[in-house]
Amino acid sequence: MGRISALNDEAKGGHEDSFKVSRKRWGSVPNFYRTLAHSPKALHHIMELSYELRKRWREDPERLRLMQLAIVKPSMMNQCLI
Repeated sequence: MGRISALNDEAKGGHEDSFKVSRKRWGSVPNFYRTLAHSPKALHHIMELSYELRKRWREDPERLRLMQLAIVKPSMMNQCLI
């Protein structure tokens, strides 16, 4: 099965504004966003959803802890090195 390549910083297109926003909000552009950038509209919507969820989680320490566990637990189960 083929893989979808992640766009690098030099790539031009409709994703450029989203990359700028990502750097401003989080300091970098995650690989997931770089791959999703092949569809700039999808990238924009995922980024906004992620931002809203993170904003709510920051206001509620218990939710933040659950989010962190939801990220770490599958990685541990799959023996991924974090």
